[in-house]
Amino acid sequence: MSRTMLLASTKRGLFLLSSEDRKEWQIDRHTMQGKVVYNAALDPRTGRMFATDNNVFFGSKLLYSDDMGETWQEPARGIEFPEASGLALQNLWIIEPSEDEPGRVYVGVDPASLWVSDDNGENWSMNEGLQSHPTRERWNPGNGGLCLHSIVRDHSDKDRMWIGISAVGCMRTEDGGKTWTHANKNTRQDFGPELYPEYGQCIHRLVQHPDKPDVLYQQNHCGVYMSENGGDDWIDIRNNLPGDFGFPIALDRHHPETLYTVVVEPWGRHNYGDQFTVYRSQDAGGSWESLSDGLPNGTGVKLGVLRHGMWADTADPCGVYVGTNTGQIFASDDRGDSWQMIADFLPPVNAVRAVTLD
Repeated sequence: MSRTMLLASTKRGLFLLSSEDRKEWQIDRHTMQGKVVYNAALDPRTGRMFATDNNVFFGSKLLYSDDMGETWQEPARGIEFPEASGLALQNLWIIEPSEDEPGRVYVGVDPASLWVSDDNGENWSMNEGLQSHPTRERWNPGNGGLCLHSIVRDHSDKDRMWIGISAVGCMRTEDGGKTWTHANKNTRQDFGPELYPEYGQCIHRLVQHPDKPDVLYQQNHCGVYMSENGGDDWIDIRNNLPGDFGFPIALDRHHPETLYTVVVEPWGRHNYGDQFTVYRSQDAGGSWESLSDGLPNGTGVKLGVLRHGMWADTADPCGVYVGTNTGQIFASDDRGDSWQMIADFLPPVNAVRAVTLD
């Protein structure tokens, strides 16, 4: 019987939850206590767990565990900018094991750069093509910093990859990272002097269709978008959503025209009105429905979800998981039709990621 593990990265450590049936959940371990964890991942090829340790006083570093979070250690050569670059590592934002590239793991950081390991995370090198991009000196940070937070390696072409940087936008490589181009056509920048610039958009999260490699979806500071041509241009699919602004986006891998997001009031960055709501589209953004069965409501309900705070698992029907910045985790085992709270009183949740274990 398979078991679902949920990695919940929080402001005060990493929580590991598990369930045999996605209905009854338990917290198995609270590890990395006292550390600020933005993101964590379990590499299914090796069983190695990775997590970010972001510390404003002692600096940021990547850690890994080979015993499911009981003990942690640092890589032999970690993620550290060369002294000559004049750059200093601020935060690590995203960890992505590459399932079909033996030994390869990617990490995105602030200031925006892409790091690669080919030995399961022991030694790390910086992608020079992105680092030397001719527009780099004109990149500006978003509210969370100049963070590379989304890494989407094309499952159909090993040389093509997309990344999301706040507030630079979407970028694409087609030659394995040697060169990069901006891919933001028709995505708005409502907060700048130019509505549709080449770059400078504040992308919040980016995902790829599992069967149609040219189809991408993004949640943006200024809307929800779909591309049908690998990012050459984008279509606004906000439609009947109550607002433009949100952080997360996820999709059902068995029904990949089914999308999930949470949009929030842009200033308060919490749910609209008194009902915390997840929004689902079953026609690739043509229309959206409100999902709230089992989710909290009331005058004091003001919940926010960060960019990595939503995840959809690979089961059918898919499970959907949402962690809030007030310390709750909600789960659905029926594609979002109904929800239950599976954890409360946690520290603010930065990210959730589900893994199916045999």
